[in-house]
Amino acid sequence: MKRIIFALAGLSLMASGLKAEEKEKVEVKKDKNDVQIEKKRTTGTTSRKTKVHSKARARAGGGTVAKTETTVERDRPGVGNDTKTKTTETKEKDAKGDVVREEKKVTR
Repeated sequence: MKRIIFALAGLSLMASGLKAEEKEKVEVKKDKNDVQIEKKRTTGTTSRKTKVHSKARARAGGGTVAKTETTVERDRPGVGNDTKTKTTETKEKDAKGDVVREEKKVTR
């Protein structure tokens, strides 16, 4: 019986030591037709940055054009090939609100 109790206590101590500390920071800047969001998340020694920049403007014949750029960076110490992905989305809507053109580009 004591062996089972000691084994459970040891497993619970090991499990609590494996949990990495997680920190998160978010910044938001808003304007009428412009939004910027920056998010930084750190887990242990690995950090991940996400930046979103969204702009909207009016079209000449009515409607809107919205452009969103999203950049995701992952930084791990000791790893030379960290990932960085940039996604650009463009949506063009007419005066009724129907999507006329939609474009998405992903670069690594």
